[in-house]
Amino acid sequence: MLVSHANSTLNCPTPTANAKVLNQPLEQANTQVKSADQTTSLSANASVQLQQDTVTLSATALSLSANSSSTTDINTPSTKPELPHNGDKATAYVEYRKAKMQYQIYSDMANIATGSGNSVSPTTAYYLSNNDQARAATVDAKSQQQQVSAMQTYAETTQAINNS
Repeated sequence: MLVSHANSTLNCPTPTANAKVLNQPLEQANTQVKSADQTTSLSANASVQLQQDTVTLSATALSLSANSSSTTDINTPSTKPELPHNGDKATAYVEYRKAKMQYQIYSDMANIATGSGNSVSPTTAYYLSNNDQARAATVDAKSQQQQVSAMQTYAETTQAINNS
């Protein structure tokens, strides 16, 4: 549908007879409002200004709007889009990510058990927060490492005292 404003620089065809008929009631209402506006008092220091836009419809646009009764003729897909190769690549990627996370958990758990790692990954932290047995094993391993460290410190301290 072709819609243009009066101040527009678009090249529009001249209005049809229907557009002129539509424009006449607007002009009459505008003159009535102007005359009513002139009779109001200016003591209120408020003025009402109307802005009029002109809309020009071509004969083609009018015929199309008359013929178009509904908007349900939009091309909608009848089926959902499918993943390429029935999702084989996506499934393989999901399996890869699962294996990678599982390896990260095993690696962090081994580092905790041997005492070689002082941090855990977010994946392992999530796993430990949802798995009571793994969390208990981790706490036991850390407490055992703490006891060994305390015993080593005690042995070094007593050996230094005995050698003096």
